[in-house]
Amino acid sequence: MELRPAQFSSFIKAPDKNLRIFLVYGPDEGLVRERAKQLSLTVLETLDDPFCYAEIEAGNLDGDPARLRDEIEAISMMGGERVVRLRSAGNVHAKLIQSVLDADFSNTLLVIEAGDIKKTTALVKSITGLSNGAAVACYHDKAQDVGSLIQDVLGEAGLTAASDATDYLRKNLGSDRSISRQELIKLTLYMGATGATVTLEDAKAVIGDSSAESVFDVVDAALLGNLPGLEASLNKAFFAGESAITFLRLIQGQLKQLHKAASFAETGVPLGVALKKAAIPPFNQKKAEAQIGRRGGRHFAQCLDIILKAELDCKTTGSPAETLCRRALLRVCMANRNR
Repeated sequence: MELRPAQFSSFIKAPDKNLRIFLVYGPDEGLVRERAKQLSLTVLETLDDPFCYAEIEAGNLDGDPARLRDEIEAISMMGGERVVRLRSAGNVHAKLIQSVLDADFSNTLLVIEAGDIKKTTALVKSITGLSNGAAVACYHDKAQDVGSLIQDVLGEAGLTAASDATDYLRKNLGSDRSISRQELIKLTLYMGATGATVTLEDAKAVIGDSSAESVFDVVDAALLGNLPGLEASLNKAFFAGESAITFLRLIQGQLKQLHKAASFAETGVPLGVALKKAAIPPFNQKKAEAQIGRRGGRHFAQCLDIILKAELDCKTTGSPAETLCRRALLRVCMANRNR
């Protein structure tokens, strides 16, 4: 079965003990993490107990496929139910996961976190087709979803928000659920006392469009060869909960445009015309000129190869995505700095 947002909320309040296997997937990695944690906490009071809670990176199972079944069928030394949380799974792990679906789940809840995969993939179908399984799709928040999150977080802190403050928050949150929640929690700490009303000035004082700014700061620094700026903006963004794939996907789009514009310029087309032919927006053309400089299309093709390989490695090797992303962006940054 598939748990839609309203059904998921109802399930968290009153869990169905017949459902023992969950696949949480989608493009909003922050929401994937949040919902996977919520599912885990329907069984456990805390995720700090190593006897009852096991967390495994899917990539680490390549050399030890039996480990997943062993964890599922293990019995806690202290008694009670267990949770096995399989992270960073993808359709490449479908067969491995399918091989354990006949395990004994009477004492274990299996929560699988996956990325932006389609509903038609083998992994999703294998879970939704189970009588004891459910899939939870996580898409980027719509305006009404952000509104509900605002009400939930502020309500838990005993706060309300003026209508113009709520409108401002809706516009400046929503790219990633975990970042949105962190920003709202920061706002509650700023407000302090319960019973207060968040004004537009309060919202602006604490929350800017940080989810967008931090991402673009990273990409700009890498393409301009600004090594100190890249380090600072990456540290800030990762601390705020941004995902590695977000950076890799965004810089791919930028590199494709720069490659196209630089290739046009190499044929004798004036750079200003080349930027327009590459569909680079007018407000971004001055920055793109600086990023291209005297570099040719081959340079940006090589940078794009680095980024594409990093994304593939994030999804297939089991190595930490943040480390792979940092390494790739650093290589691109150094390439743009040296030329």
